[in-house]
Amino acid sequence: MAKVSIIRCGDYDRARVFDAVKRATDLACCIKESVKPNMKVLVKPNLLSARPPEDAVDTHPEVVRAVVRLVKEAGGRVILGDSPAAGFGKNVLDVYEVSGMKKLAHEEGVDLVKFTSAKFVDGIPISRYVFDCDLVISVPKFKTHCITMITAAIKNTYGVVVGMYKAAAHSKAPREEDFAKVIAKVFSIAKPNITVLDGIAVMEGDGPSSGEPRNLGFVMAGFDAVAMDSCLADMIGLKPLDVLVTKEAYGMNLGEADLSLIEIVGDDFNGFRLKDFKLPQTMPMRIIPGIVAKSVAHFIRFKPYINTRICKRCGLCKVTCPVGCIEIEKDACGIDYHKCVRCMCCHEVCPYKAIGIRRNILTQLVWG
Repeated sequence: MAKVSIIRCGDYDRARVFDAVKRATDLACCIKESVKPNMKVLVKPNLLSARPPEDAVDTHPEVVRAVVRLVKEAGGRVILGDSPAAGFGKNVLDVYEVSGMKKLAHEEGVDLVKFTSAKFVDGIPISRYVFDCDLVISVPKFKTHCITMITAAIKNTYGVVVGMYKAAAHSKAPREEDFAKVIAKVFSIAKPNITVLDGIAVMEGDGPSSGEPRNLGFVMAGFDAVAMDSCLADMIGLKPLDVLVTKEAYGMNLGEADLSLIEIVGDDFNGFRLKDFKLPQTMPMRIIPGIVAKSVAHFIRFKPYINTRICKRCGLCKVTCPVGCIEIEKDACGIDYHKCVRCMCCHEVCPYKAIGIRRNILTQLVWG
């Protein structure tokens, strides 16, 4: 059976987080046993954009710190890094600075790197650190996602992709079904050895960056990222295979999604179940009976829009857009909907919540 641990942790107090991460990993994926002296270990958090820890957009630095210290205690050498969706040139340094990773790396004496050099596998540029390191530990944040419904253990691996390939993949596979295949493919190439998930302050609603923080108060760990995502889906009232990324990874035999074959250890899982967790407003089809959904799917419409009163004209959305449909000017900005593929990349990377989601009337009637 796959084993997943869940440990209650109500806040980001350094000592409490360390204790929770140690307990979680000791129960399900002992770092001390996995890391050997002088091993080079890549610790890969979820760093989306330059947002402070309290916004619940990036993995909290205290969860990452706990993992780093456990690796160092076992004699490993830590390489800390990611390829932020909003990371282009100097922006990567901004993400590291504002997220708290730069300060963490300095305090803990570890190497903080940018994912620039890649090894191409099946045409996908994967960071060379994945292959150069002896062990990979993924440290994701649990959030909603406007395309994949949730982003957690499996999808965090997508961050090992280097450069503009991630945005290009969005344009080639804008539908959830197609994009899930891309994520699962990357996961199959760069599957982490251990996953430690930050579920203390998560994001619900229109994640992964424009939703609302919510305290769920837990840390989760395991060897099997698919099993972890399956447990998270069950926690928020979904079936594991409702999440197409999980379904794809399970179909590729990359992990366990059958809840009857997953052992959950640690604190009582039932105490974490939710009945009111808010999914993204791009998910109305999930609540429509299948036969009805097929007949109305063509009429359900979403599109991103720019709130010009909030927009700071930073230009991240324009740089990120895979089809070049965004114009940002001093006095005006907008989206060319004839080009837009509704990949929501702009919505994902905006650090100011200036890009919202507009729904047509039928969608509003369906979703409320």
